[in-house]
Amino acid sequence: MTDATRGTRPGALPPPSEKGSEGRVCEFPGCETKLSVYNRSHLCWQHDDVVFPSLRGKRRGDGRS
Repeated sequence: MTDATRGTRPGALPPPSEKGSEGRVCEFPGCETKLSVYNRSHLCWQHDDVVFPSLRGKRRGDGRS
């Protein structure tokens, strides 16, 4: 029988990204959620308006779903 595959223990966590050190916080009163550099809004996902994407394609008009 052969030796089983062995994993290794994870090392220390890598340091946080330098890009995330801007310190932007949600502007909703009382919310202290830190915003990602990829979030273009000034609010976190809980306080930002819900936006539904427009779907492409035809919609059936004969009552079938």
